Amino acid sequence: MGTDNGIKSRQIREQVSAYIRQLHMIRPGDKVILGLSGGADSVCLFELLMSLREEMVFTIEAVHVNHMLRETAERDEVFVRQLCEKNGIPLHVLRKDVALLAKQKAISPEEAGREVRYTFFNEVAEKTGADRIATAHHANDRAETVLFHLGRGTGVDGLCGIRPIRDKIIRPLLCLGREEIEEYLSLLGREYMTDETNADNTYSRNRIRNEILPMLEEVCPGAMSHIAATGELMSQVSDYLKYQTEEAVSQCVDREHFKDGCLVLFCHRWKALHEYMQGEVIRICICMLAESKKDISKVHVEAVQKLAELQVGSKCDLPYGIVAEKSYDTILFQRKAAGDTDREEPFCVTVTHEQLECGIQVQLPDGMRMHLIVEKFDSEADIPTKPYTKWLNYDKIVEPLVIRHPRQNDFFYLNYKNKKYVKDYMVNEKIPLMQRKKSILVASGDHILYFVGRRISHRAKTDDTTKKILKITVTGG
Repeated sequence: MGTDNGIKSRQIREQVSAYIRQLHMIRPGDKVILGLSGGADSVCLFELLMSLREEMVFTIEAVHVNHMLRETAERDEVFVRQLCEKNGIPLHVLRKDVALLAKQKAISPEEAGREVRYTFFNEVAEKTGADRIATAHHANDRAETVLFHLGRGTGVDGLCGIRPIRDKIIRPLLCLGREEIEEYLSLLGREYMTDETNADNTYSRNRIRNEILPMLEEVCPGAMSHIAATGELMSQVSDYLKYQTEEAVSQCVDREHFKDGCLVLFCHRWKALHEYMQGEVIRICICMLAESKKDISKVHVEAVQKLAELQVGSKCDLPYGIVAEKSYDTILFQRKAAGDTDREEPFCVTVTHEQLECGIQVQLPDGMRMHLIVEKFDSEADIPTKPYTKWLNYDKIVEPLVIRHPRQNDFFYLNYKNKKYVKDYMVNEKIPLMQRKKSILVASGDHILYFVGRRISHRAKTDDTTKKILKITVTGG
């Protein structure tokens, strides 16, 4: 290799080495799984990692997926096997009929192929205990992805294109363009396989690569590298915004009932945010409950934004069975439990005075048990304050008691004169939507004497004239 060629190849090597170190892609002692298709990009990555592995102290294993889409797929597999055998690198190979899989799942062959590759990469990484999965995406790929996302409509994350690090996946070649990759292989005298489908412009990506980017280069020389650089900048912007969004979520969202599938957004704090951050906080709330970002779009965020201006009790349906409901100064996001239905048979048990005076136990729907018994009132005794042990003034209970789920007109008394509707109380107490209808009440008509686990009506309290009490104890679960 000539002096100039040697200098140039070292420069490319050092450029990639610096990029890996700058982003801490590989640490000493790491095992790296390398996606090796046999094309120029993956062979370049293979050669660069081979040259850096002793200096940076890591080991390599390769993975090849034969998609069985092309006649030349067998040729590529043979080439990869020979390359790994020659260099003493362990190779893991998967053969998968991607065309059949695409048909079965009603998705494109490109999407099916990507799914197969990354699933296999992760399986091999788990089996071998690998720390990193290296793919050969480069700056041109990043520019193509930015344009592709921009054309379809995207947010900040989409403008990042391809990120250099995502979970275990690293992309050490994002600092190089396609021309530099081919030049490096030429300087080393290395062979590689060419995928003939890369020239087929019926594929959207290929058309961007083969027609649109070259045209942009004519109009704006350096367009590809500039777009890729913008993707890098947007990655930094995205990371910053993510940090700011997490801070905003911590200030505006109550996650106390998250394990029950409920989040509470405080509107007055949320409205103080910048308009962009308002949308991001809503999006995060939906994604957290959905446990996915897929199918969460701008229209869903806007639906919740409009809900914030509507009257109390207004609702909107969101993906993944999530419902958002407007309260007084909150929006409740609730994930409906699997198998939950509004037409579920309501729980309702009537208890007579005779049963109360003898003592009765009622089995509740959630597995708990309610014990009710009438006793003489000892005015010197300490009245219990525990949420599941209550004494009611039995002298004032005229109608038979009903133990049941809430109904539309239920109310209790905050004091002797002022009523509070149970539905408003549950909203104010931020009880998750799907838990409200399952709450257990002890009622006399529409008058709620005891909201189990929470409080009793003021008019059910004992006083100086009380002679008998109804002792209620809820146990089990």
